Amino acid sequence: MPETNAYAEHKERVFRHRDRANQVPIYLGKQFRFFINESDWKVIPMAAVIAGLVSLVIRNRLFANMEGCLIGAFALTCVALWNGCFNSIQAVCRERAIIKREHRSGMHITSYVTAHLIYQFVLCLAQTAVSMYVMKLMGVPFPARGRFMPSIPSMLSLGICMLLISYAADMMSLFISSVSRTTTAAMTVMPFVLIFQLVFSGGVIPLPARIQPLSNFTISNYGIKAIASECGYNQLPMASGWNALNSMKNSEIETTITVGQLMEILNSDTAAKHSEDVVIPALTAGEFAELLGMGEISEEAKKEILTQPVTLGELTEFANNSETVRKRMDRSRTVKFTVGELLDVFGEENVKTFLQQKTAEAARKQEYETQYTFMNLLALVGFIMLFALLATIALELIDKDKR
Repeated sequence: MPETNAYAEHKERVFRHRDRANQVPIYLGKQFRFFINESDWKVIPMAAVIAGLVSLVIRNRLFANMEGCLIGAFALTCVALWNGCFNSIQAVCRERAIIKREHRSGMHITSYVTAHLIYQFVLCLAQTAVSMYVMKLMGVPFPARGRFMPSIPSMLSLGICMLLISYAADMMSLFISSVSRTTTAAMTVMPFVLIFQLVFSGGVIPLPARIQPLSNFTISNYGIKAIASECGYNQLPMASGWNALNSMKNSEIETTITVGQLMEILNSDTAAKHSEDVVIPALTAGEFAELLGMGEISEEAKKEILTQPVTLGELTEFANNSETVRKRMDRSRTVKFTVGELLDVFGEENVKTFLQQKTAEAARKQEYETQYTFMNLLALVGFIMLFALLATIALELIDKDKR
């Protein structure tokens, strides 16, 4: 009788958790024990440190202009990739021998992978929440509302993008860990995978046309697109052209021009489009006195307007009707001025606005439009499912490993 009871207890102990659903919480509990006992919790403070360092660089640039938005999108994608990759790169290979033994004794691989899917999602969610909180503390000026989902705050909308990038990278690493026999092999492969993800993302680093299709096979490509569209890349100004011109303010320009050449410029179609632009502003008595270095005049006299503004069209008409100008068409003069003086003529703010608008129009990218955000996020979900499936298949074949 005692032998019968002992056999029944043994049978119950062996078969109690044989169905897949009941095995999931067992392996999930094991993962959370690893989190505490094997110091896996360290990935959370590391995510905070990385987010803080990146925030120092992108804080005032992410929503300022196109260049800052693209660099910020690339940096945030790097953060999410880094977090996800190192969450699970050793998760499977470090207990490969245990998995083989448990698989032979009745463990379902689908239960094991499902437990990892849940655990890694919780880990990525915690890292993303900490990263976004640190970015907020560092002063990243998140807009009040998101672009893809206007009903929620921009910070939350951007967090969803980073979570999916991180989780996709996590599943990619889980697959690598599943096919690696040792932790050393997994860690050796990891840098090459990260380099491929970042170099072939097609975001900040332009790719030659012949290898551009490779970017479609990277998580980073869709991550950068999702973040850039969420940050409003196409709605921001382009600063490069203006910054380059502004840095040349003190550069001197010296040229020789004839009166006839000047008249050709004034009568050109380009000049005609700006005929209403003021080239000689109105002068008040105060401005005129300051120009001539005259003494103090009364406040009332300072406000008196002495000359009316002259537009480019009026100046051109005067020159065309001037007999004196016609007689001196062949006369030449050496003109010397700085870029800053030229900007003053056309109005610095006018030139800045014009350059930023035109360069922004040229730099617009259709794939960064808000309506494509959902497609990019859907692509990230596709990567998550693909790598989870590949990891499951790789582990189902674990018994073929004779080592």
